[in-house]
Amino acid sequence: MKLNLKDKKLLYWLDQDSRATNKYLGKKVGLSEQAIGYKLKRMEEEGIIKKYITFINTPLLGYLHYKVFLRLRNTNVMKEKEIIDFLVSNTNIRWVVTCSGKWDVSFSTMAKNSQDFTEIYRDIESKIGDYISEKSVFLLIKSPGLTKGYLINQKGTKIREYGLKTKIIELDQTDKNILNSISQNSRKSVVEIADEINSTIDIVRYRLKKLEKEGVVTGYTLQLGYDKLGILRYSVFFSLHKMNSSIEEKMFRFASTHNNIIFMLTMIGTHDLSLELEVLSYEELEKIIKKFREEFTDNINNFDIIFNTQEYKYDFYPFKI
Repeated sequence: MKLNLKDKKLLYWLDQDSRATNKYLGKKVGLSEQAIGYKLKRMEEEGIIKKYITFINTPLLGYLHYKVFLRLRNTNVMKEKEIIDFLVSNTNIRWVVTCSGKWDVSFSTMAKNSQDFTEIYRDIESKIGDYISEKSVFLLIKSPGLTKGYLINQKGTKIREYGLKTKIIELDQTDKNILNSISQNSRKSVVEIADEINSTIDIVRYRLKKLEKEGVVTGYTLQLGYDKLGILRYSVFFSLHKMNSSIEEKMFRFASTHNNIIFMLTMIGTHDLSLELEVLSYEELEKIIKKFREEFTDNINNFDIIFNTQEYKYDFYPFKI
């Protein structure tokens, strides 16, 4: 779909803060509250906006984040859909995409420890193992999120923390209920949340501010219908050497100054780092990766590019407890 400048500005400011009021968004975009409401409804109906996402720092809650890649075998379109639906329904899985290239499916799993992950994966494999020919597993250390400055060719102003930096935060049932309520719809009002979880407006407002202050909730964004916008999503994995914290900081500065890079993942596994990009063409991807390789030529052994064809699940708090 062809978007005009005000459409792009609206998406940009929603990505900065999807809990922002229509009045606030109107001032940023240059439209009335009513016009903002109309545009939001239209974009939702046309699949441009799929969901409003709460960015939750689950490692701070004591969870490890594992990324799993699968190559499938003996499948057809219907069987692949069944596999995708099965993964999406798993309450330990927070992200599911299909891929083009070496891997067919990628998903991210939350687990309390390595034994917990082993049990979760074995349960998954017991259901779909006959269709898996190869797998690869990475342990994610951190992956701060960057905002989508490319929408209006302007630098994103927020960095959303994702990774353990302080002590583990313990949640009570009210906190968990709030996170469950807004994880897939960050634009719910405190009135709606309070009604849904059978609490009061004051409690919800206080708890939400507390979760933000503690760094559990680190931002509010949105899930776009990338196929509707002609946006291509790539994951570029790098095997590195001679790394240290200073070089990692330089790599993150590179990522944060390039509008098309939306995540930089630090991990343990076959690869050490990944850049997640949203671009309008493969040529645009090549230009960015070439610059990255030139700047860090002494640290890059090799790299792999994966094209993410479709996103089926994007939920920072998939636990239904």
